[in-house]
Amino acid sequence: MLLLKEYPGSRVVGHRDLSPDLNHNGEIEPEEWIKECPCFDAATILQEPPPSNPAYL
Repeated sequence: MLLLKEYPGSRVVGHRDLSPDLNHNGEIEPEEWIKECPCFDAATILQEPPPSNPAYL
């Protein structure tokens, strides 16, 4: 979150989201992924509440 505040306009992505758009349709689809990691949409992490910190329980 700190980096996103420091660099406005940046985005959170996984390796798979940086694969080339081989068919040039504007979307990087699973068959175009060079790497499959992460196995989830990295940007959705920002929409979830943070996990509890056991040190503060």
